[in-house]
Amino acid sequence: MTASVSIGGPARAGRGLAVGFGWLQAAWQGFLRQELRRLILWLPVLMGLGISLYLGWRDEPPVAVLLLPLPPVLALAVPGIRRNGALRALALAVLALTAGHALAQLSAVRAAMPAITHPFAATAEGRVIALDRAASGAPRVLLDRVTLFGRALSRTPLRVRVTLTADTWADAPRPGAWIRVYATLLTPRPPVEPGAFDFARRAYFDRLGAIGFSREPAVAVPAAEIAGPRALADPPGFFARASVGLVALRHRLADAIREAMPAASGAFAAAILVGERSAIGEEDAEALRISSLAHLLAISGLHMGMLTGLVFATVRAGLSLSGGAVRRWPAHKIAAVAALLAGLVYLGLSGATVATQRAFVMVLVAFTCVLMDRPAITLRAVAAAAVIVLALRPISLFDPGFQMSFAATTALVAAFAAWRDWRLSRERPDEPGDGRRRRRGWPGRPVVRWAAALVASSLIAGLATAPVTAVQFHRLAPYGLLANLLAVPAMGLWIVPLGAIAALLAPLGAAAPVLSAMGWGIDWVLAVAHEVAGLPGADRRVAAAPSWALGALMIAGLWLCLWRGPLRLAGLAVLGLALAVWSSVPATRPAVLIAQHGRLVGVLTPDGRALTRATGQSYAAERWLARDGDGASQSTAAARFPVSDDIPLQGPAGPWRLAIVRAPGDDDCQASVILVAPRLRARPEGPCVFVGSDLLSAGAVSVTLTRDGPVVRSSAPMDRRPWHPGSQR
Repeated sequence: MTASVSIGGPARAGRGLAVGFGWLQAAWQGFLRQELRRLILWLPVLMGLGISLYLGWRDEPPVAVLLLPLPPVLALAVPGIRRNGALRALALAVLALTAGHALAQLSAVRAAMPAITHPFAATAEGRVIALDRAASGAPRVLLDRVTLFGRALSRTPLRVRVTLTADTWADAPRPGAWIRVYATLLTPRPPVEPGAFDFARRAYFDRLGAIGFSREPAVAVPAAEIAGPRALADPPGFFARASVGLVALRHRLADAIREAMPAASGAFAAAILVGERSAIGEEDAEALRISSLAHLLAISGLHMGMLTGLVFATVRAGLSLSGGAVRRWPAHKIAAVAALLAGLVYLGLSGATVATQRAFVMVLVAFTCVLMDRPAITLRAVAAAAVIVLALRPISLFDPGFQMSFAATTALVAAFAAWRDWRLSRERPDEPGDGRRRRRGWPGRPVVRWAAALVASSLIAGLATAPVTAVQFHRLAPYGLLANLLAVPAMGLWIVPLGAIAALLAPLGAAAPVLSAMGWGIDWVLAVAHEVAGLPGADRRVAAAPSWALGALMIAGLWLCLWRGPLRLAGLAVLGLALAVWSSVPATRPAVLIAQHGRLVGVLTPDGRALTRATGQSYAAERWLARDGDGASQSTAAARFPVSDDIPLQGPAGPWRLAIVRAPGDDDCQASVILVAPRLRARPEGPCVFVGSDLLSAGAVSVTLTRDGPVVRSSAPMDRRPWHPGSQR
């Protein structure tokens, strides 16, 4: 009896292991059959990871890295790999990853251009291709075909942006004009603090080689007197002339719209119709930001979708009125072509910004699916649009607009697809009525369903974009759902349709009454923005998040949206864990922040960050306070600063002092002292933590107090990349 037990026990255990292994194998095979077909939805995610890997290199990778996509392409050509689902999925994943890296590297090669390496003043001549307003309100022009007198053409940037401080908006040169201006030119600035937004990298991919300002009015240069060698040697092509012509047309249309409407509604209408936002008042803009309605100003997926959807529905309904036309022609395909043409015209008139290009690509993919008799609103269509956008402009992966747009779209499509599947699963073919649960119901049922869909879509889109808003803009809108529920219907049912009608009547000179009626809806949207922004706690600030936060939240959200079955529930666990860690771990902000060249110093106090200046260096001050999660203005933060330049600091290891001096003496450099001397190059004798002109000339500096003492970091680039040509290790 004892022997039978000793032998039978292992046998039963072996059978149990075999059954368990068989179950796992069957589950894995089921996953391969069902879930790996959805791997195509992850291709843009893997492309984005490849783009991030390229930008993370400390040195520019060799050109041979561009050949990395070749092995997976060759592997996909092998019949055995093509027939094996797991191997095919692995090859596609590697291809997407390496393709993202290669596309980012190619875009960097294409963007290569001359750039200035030190500030200087020169007379610049060029063609105005864009006009907007600087933060100070002064007009700002973007010049191409630039000539810098006294500087070789090979060392002249292709594009220069100049703020015209001596010009008014009415006198500012319009796009298409040639101007000559004496300007102080600067290199694209490094981040305002270590880890902040890298403007130099963005300027490189925008082919912007210098920024500057002019204290003298710009002088118009007649075409016959253009003296620049680049203008004479490199005449513009058709597309370049057409692009500048469209920009000039946009500004003329914007001026006409603002003249036909009151100031606030006219500025809003010009923004949503032709993408010209320079006249938006700061109070209105801030109210729209606080109420989470600022997305209504940016011509993106909402506007493009509303316009093209309106055109599609109108054309299809018009064709449906004629029975012969419906029988003879495919009405839905004709309507799709008309909607695409309307979207293309809107793309050109709105300035073809990156956000508008992205919206048009999504619309293009959707209506192409209609032309191919495929479902238009699917996750595959969203993935295809993301792949196209990343292939055309890889750097857009880091644009807040890209992240918010695709986060909202992916969440909406996934949520409504899940709801549709749930409804279908509840229908039983063997029930009376062939499984159809349709009821006549009361007449108001369609209105209730429309309202429920609006509430659900606003809630889902708000939740999907909240992490991006918190990380990128350091603020949350607790009443954003309420504001969008009140304002978005006015956009879709009143403002956008009347805007389209006004565009059709504009060539006939009959758009004024329609624009006036359109203004009623805009006034409602602005009233909602101001009322919501005035509610208690409407403007919640969020301190700078850890570097991993946004990536973890986005991957968890995508995991929840893109997979199906029990596997997707793991996304909820990761999402909850990331949110819990982010909210429980307090943000660690530097005790001291010093702007480049030491012109502004910010000290973290119990009342918030105190600044040394109430004016000047406004961009750095604004970003510091925003990353602190502080909604105070620069003047308010300056009032916190002590009268003395000797400020006590409390660190984890004990008290410290910050001393800001012009010419330190022998007794200034003491223990537990952070000595900031913007004009002193040589380090004084003593044990102090010294921040001098050598360090400050390279970039902004942060000082973080830890248990092991102060940690000093500089925003000066420590890599050797094309967008940091003068960097030193």
